[in-house]
Amino acid sequence: MAYTVLARRYRSQDFDEVIGQEAIARTLKRAIESDRVAHAYLFTGTRGVGKTSMARIFAKALNVTPELTDAEAIGKAIMQGGDIDVIEIDGASNRGVDEARDLIANSIYRPNRCPYKIYIIDEVHMLTREAFNALLKTMEEPPSHVKFILCTTEPHKVPATIQSRCQRFDFRMIPTKRIAEHLRDVLKREKVKADERLVLQVARLGHGSMRDALSLLDRLLSEGEKTITVEMLAETLGLPDQALVHQFVEAVADGQPAAALQQMNEMLNRGVSPDQFIEIVIDRLRLLMLACACGVESELLELADDERQEIAAQAGRFDAPSLVYMIALLENVQRSIKSSVTGRALLDAAVIRLALSEKFADAAALLKGAPAGDGRLSGAGSAGAAQKKSPQRAEPAPKLSELAAATAAKSAAAPASAEPELSQPAAARVDVDPEQVWRHVVEEAHRNARLGPVVDALSWDQRLDGPTISLVLEDASLLAYARTCLGAVEKIFAAALGRPVRLELIAGAAAPANGKTTGTALPSSSEFAEAAQIPIVRKAMELLDARIVDVKPVPRRSK
Repeated sequence: MAYTVLARRYRSQDFDEVIGQEAIARTLKRAIESDRVAHAYLFTGTRGVGKTSMARIFAKALNVTPELTDAEAIGKAIMQGGDIDVIEIDGASNRGVDEARDLIANSIYRPNRCPYKIYIIDEVHMLTREAFNALLKTMEEPPSHVKFILCTTEPHKVPATIQSRCQRFDFRMIPTKRIAEHLRDVLKREKVKADERLVLQVARLGHGSMRDALSLLDRLLSEGEKTITVEMLAETLGLPDQALVHQFVEAVADGQPAAALQQMNEMLNRGVSPDQFIEIVIDRLRLLMLACACGVESELLELADDERQEIAAQAGRFDAPSLVYMIALLENVQRSIKSSVTGRALLDAAVIRLALSEKFADAAALLKGAPAGDGRLSGAGSAGAAQKKSPQRAEPAPKLSELAAATAAKSAAAPASAEPELSQPAAARVDVDPEQVWRHVVEEAHRNARLGPVVDALSWDQRLDGPTISLVLEDASLLAYARTCLGAVEKIFAAALGRPVRLELIAGAAAPANGKTTGTALPSSSEFAEAAQIPIVRKAMELLDARIVDVKPVPRRSK
């Protein structure tokens, strides 16, 4: 009994060294300890998360036992992929049916010195259909001494018939925090000093892959320096100076397209590719977005203390909606420049668009903009909208039930002999005070972050004597967004009045005192839809991530 416990402990000790996949390691270790090992396993996950390493550790735990005379040498050979009883096969270069038949033919022979003959097939999804069919026959009725460990980054390409005969383990991406912890341990063992900022940046550049992060660190360690810095990382990987990235974002926040283009051009001249430039800027904007949305102290910001202070200062110049818009814009441009012969022009246009985002950003961010002069980027024209508050909002708005009660009271006060006005349409009746209606609309709209700013930007003549209510929007550039919210505002009006109502949106002028509105009526939905079908308009919307703001008729040419 003591010998069995010793053997199990010896065979499973390497599982404790696995980083980021502790749950899988614990399950496999317990399977060995309880002697419940399956004949086939499927390890799935993105690159560099430990699939092949786990397969080798598992194979070593199964095959290296204390009674082996060369146990240490065998274990070392397994971990290096050179043992005769643990056969590693690259599915990409051995994908044909002939290779699968050779595997089947050799599987009938017992292992030379270990308990099992273990086949580790990496990138198994690359096998052909015929090879999978040949492999399936062996996996259906495997010899007792054979184990299969299949590894893949694309499990959806592995036939269901194969997957059903395997125990599947999904390897997750390793958190940046765990990668950073392991990198610190490696640096400590190598007796090399490194800035905390560098460790976290290398961990982030790994994108959840321990192998990628270790590969980057190894390139830095190969310099032979006893201290490695962020500057060394930038020089080794060809990354731009972080000061340039900071200055670029500052130029965008200041609304200075010329300065932003200059900073971008400087980065490109230093060897940064357009695609890499976009990735770097998106990563920076993501940090700012997280700081705006979650706070600078959030754990989502995996930054050193000095970096947090820098991000906090810069994040104060933006708001989350604007940053979301910028990231979406850059991601769209990144896809476009890969297939365009005018990629530099698209990139220049995108940078100018970022710097002038007060004219292009989402209208929701524009309407909710901060007062002018506070240095916070949320769209031009937003200051006026923010300062324009409805005077009626100073008083508490009545509930819908109070409006209904007021209507009932007016009906009760009417003379008993009065006959109902059957000839008057219901839409023309006015049973409530217009000011009360407007206060109710404002209150209900502000329950929705999307509708509140729209209502703040509107004015009206308070006429309720017809089925149509005219609302005036002074800033014509916001028509497109306001139009998308019109249906929801109509519902609020209808609930307040107790009857259906149609809203008419007028652009360009405030409501005059005489009750008549001036300005330009918004085009109909059919006109917008028809304009969106024009090929050149559709292409412009796709390339520039644009939307139609207004539709105007083309003047006829005189003959």
